[in-house]
Amino acid sequence: MTFRLPRAALFLLVALVSFVVAPRELLAQTADLRASVARLADLDYATRTTAARQVRRAPAPDAVIALSAAVRTSPDQFVRYRALVLLTGFEARGTPALMQSLMADRNDRVREVVYRWYELHPDPALAGSLLASLETEQAEFVRPALVRAVAALGDDPAVQRALVAETGRGLDFFRSAVIEALGRARARWAVPALTAMLQIDGPLRDYAAIALGRIRDGEALPAIQALPTTPPEAAMAPLAARCLLGDDCPARIAALTEAVSSRLAKADTVRAGVTALSAVALESDAALEALVTLASIGAVRDEAVAGLGGVALRDPQWLLEWLDNGPADRRDTVIPLLREAFDRFEEDFAEEQFYAAARASYWKAAEGSGTRTLMATIIDKLDF
Repeated sequence: MTFRLPRAALFLLVALVSFVVAPRELLAQTADLRASVARLADLDYATRTTAARQVRRAPAPDAVIALSAAVRTSPDQFVRYRALVLLTGFEARGTPALMQSLMADRNDRVREVVYRWYELHPDPALAGSLLASLETEQAEFVRPALVRAVAALGDDPAVQRALVAETGRGLDFFRSAVIEALGRARARWAVPALTAMLQIDGPLRDYAAIALGRIRDGEALPAIQALPTTPPEAAMAPLAARCLLGDDCPARIAALTEAVSSRLAKADTVRAGVTALSAVALESDAALEALVTLASIGAVRDEAVAGLGGVALRDPQWLLEWLDNGPADRRDTVIPLLREAFDRFEEDFAEEQFYAAARASYWKAAEGSGTRTLMATIIDKLDF
């Protein structure tokens, strides 16, 4: 005789079994995710890279919970830092509150991530707090990130006064960070202060020239045209600035490329020329093409690869669109160069933003499209 459960009882039994098994599976998945987060600080490169890939590919809600918990409670300070970096790649509602709670964190790396995130997500309500931090923050690699976060709030008169004052105080390293931030923020209100800095001999003048070019204030052009062109490295930043200001840009790009690729070019000229080309390449296909060409020349290859990588990290969306709109052979050439550049850099936050931009472009593109294929290739080849 065969015993059969009534149908209702059978459904109840299946439900009970599912209730018992599913939580176990969920607990196992949660434990695996926590273990991956803990391995973000592993000394072995392959181990921590694999761990990061596993976290990125976990269901977003689960990854956000695990990463947020690690940032708040992990006893390993490097895990906290790496977890926060990965968290910035997700669009999580709780991130702004978490970032605000970390502004005074004792971990320098964590504070750097916080300020770099605020540069990309400016919050006018925090202007007072950021300006107060500007008076106390002394960590060399944190302060430039803080300055850029402050510059992103440039509509605030108090911010404008503070940053103009910052251009004239402290070590040149800190002043150059302020000048660069003003250019990146296209701070037209800072033009008089930046123009005055063109009278300073040395690297600060180069930063000021390129910043003025980025701001696009045509009134600065005569002062930049009057800058000295000797020694050769002194001419590089003015060439970039004139290009950005619309003063025969193709000719300026050609002059920069020729100066860098010359067999007589000294190291200082190569470095200054690639820096100038990289500034223009954030807005010019021709300058990007020039960097790729220079990367095939042995004597200047390292500088050109770093310059190309810097463009990618400064403006991921621009670089991704340039690749997507270009021919296949460009992609085949450039992706390995980006991998090489990223391997050299210690730019965890910026690289995570590049990955996030590639992932967003992947999901935005139609299934089976060339864009999806390209973004998947980039994510795979760059080891994200």
